Amino acid sequence: MAPERMSASHPEHRRQRRIAQRRRQILAAAAQLFADQGYTNTSTKEIALRTDMGESTLYGYFSSKRDILLAIARETEPLLLSALQQAGPLDNRTAMIELFERALNISEAQLPFARALVTEAWVDDDILHEFLAGRLLLIHRALAAIIAECVAAGVFRPIDPALSAQLLMGMFAGLILPAMRGLAPLPSPEQRHTLAETIVSQLLDGVLNRSANEASQAGAWLGS
Repeated sequence: MAPERMSASHPEHRRQRRIAQRRRQILAAAAQLFADQGYTNTSTKEIALRTDMGESTLYGYFSSKRDILLAIARETEPLLLSALQQAGPLDNRTAMIELFERALNISEAQLPFARALVTEAWVDDDILHEFLAGRLLLIHRALAAIIAECVAAGVFRPIDPALSAQLLMGMFAGLILPAMRGLAPLPSPEQRHTLAETIVSQLLDGVLNRSANEASQAGAWLGS
């Protein structure tokens, strides 16, 4: 007979929840320290102090500082990719704005983790290839699949999904990198909504003035 499931109030479940919560606290503290002063310049003792525990206790949750960094890398993986994979049909402007706004919100929430990961990827080839490059490839594939579906449905004109996904990722990176590097303040929720609207407007409407008075001039310019 299969063992009975333990209830949520079972001591073992409570212990697992405490462990998971403590691990999240350690990762959050380490990510902030890595982002502020660099991975190399941060010690496990500093991480332990930031989480109000002894260094030996810290090693009960993670075997090394690198183990913490790898856990941070894994922590940043699922949400943005999941948002793309679970996106509904992008058959109207509102749905597109909501997707970009959700992506901006996820990026803001995970900013310390992403900042630590990107910073170390520049100097650690294992981090670059095992985590960052592979994750970007998965995001690119998911985004290209969404674009291909929109083309097939007639929502988008015939465009290259892979190239368009690469261009979109570049546009998105340009928006979040200044905040990620600490060069600009984090955008507020209202600003993130405006950014999402702007991205979609640029994608769907382009940059040429399409007013009735200038439509013929724009057409001539495009044909030149």
